[in-house]
Amino acid sequence: MKAILIEIKKIVILTFLATSCTEDRSENSNSANLLKRMTYSIDTVYVNEKDDFINLGYGMMNFSLSDDIRSLFYFDSKRILLQEIDLTKLELINNFQFERDGPNSIGFNPPKFQFLSNRRMLVSTHGFGVNIFGVNGQKQKSLKLNFREIEGLNYEEEGLITYKATLNKNESQLFALTKFDASASDFKLIVVELKEKTGRIISLPAMKNTLKSKINYTSKDSYKGISGQINLQIINDNLYVVSSVTSSVYKYDYEQNSLILHEFKHKLVPSNKTGEFKNFVSSEKEFYEEAGKLIYQINFEELIWDEKRNLFFRFASIPIPDQNKEWYDEAKIFLFAYDSKLNLLGEIYLPELKKVPDFPFFKDGKLWSCVNLDDKLGFAIFKLNF
Repeated sequence: MKAILIEIKKIVILTFLATSCTEDRSENSNSANLLKRMTYSIDTVYVNEKDDFINLGYGMMNFSLSDDIRSLFYFDSKRILLQEIDLTKLELINNFQFERDGPNSIGFNPPKFQFLSNRRMLVSTHGFGVNIFGVNGQKQKSLKLNFREIEGLNYEEEGLITYKATLNKNESQLFALTKFDASASDFKLIVVELKEKTGRIISLPAMKNTLKSKINYTSKDSYKGISGQINLQIINDNLYVVSSVTSSVYKYDYEQNSLILHEFKHKLVPSNKTGEFKNFVSSEKEFYEEAGKLIYQINFEELIWDEKRNLFFRFASIPIPDQNKEWYDEAKIFLFAYDSKLNLLGEIYLPELKKVPDFPFFKDGKLWSCVNLDDKLGFAIFKLNF
């Protein structure tokens, strides 16, 4: 559901007003609309690829940040190559070769990268395994865990614990989700104590609609599928569970073993996707009809932490159907702001943006986003003023 950000080659100043003047807040917030009169400028910069190249042919995806936000890493799935971009020099500085086979294999499904300290990373490949690698592609530790070997996981699921696998900061706990199965009652959070090899299962009922959003069509010649997205994020020593289907966010304090559900009453957008979706359809025509019910509603992105302001931000979009109603080229874009306790502080509609920014992150108080500039990697750098 990501797409290329509108490309801007020079600094521009844009001012927007929220369409509502009333206070928009979560239950515990007393703040007015923080973003009501927000302005921002955008500067676009290129990455110096030197004598190499960054292949963006598969779209703006597979990006990861180093834990100190000094480097951006791009995984080229065709070449099985991890490329490091220095965010200060704006240069491609390293290429690290990975392997599909052998003792350092990362598997054949698309891997998920979580960067750890000392230039290491957690590489999780759904259905294959979870391992700690150095950025040089050398495997350092296997976290290949089976449901049956973890004491306390009283859950009827076979196989490896890999779906959305994530480590806490001190690497003592691994978090994952039960598989994306529309027939299940709800998503469940898996918490594994790695040293003791014990675990627990925590229900996430607010994510049930995400689970039920999966739509599948299978014929003799092809398969088509679409669903909402769910993700785990480690931010400031807490785990957050976010979904594209709902504005609601779970915060799991893993040190205290406490789970809090944050719900929001938005003024500008619905708080959730609504309706029921057929999980299995019998024709391609029916697939596109059913998928349209899912696609053309509100879509929420992941949380973005701004360390300088001590605020969370989050984008959302409402796609505008193309002529054939099979996909979309443009969308209405919204931005929300929250304090460190996830109280909703503000929201704004951004009519000049037609796509959600790709892989947004904050660096030195500015919002960075990856952009494709004539098949070259660049960044749109937003300076927010409010």
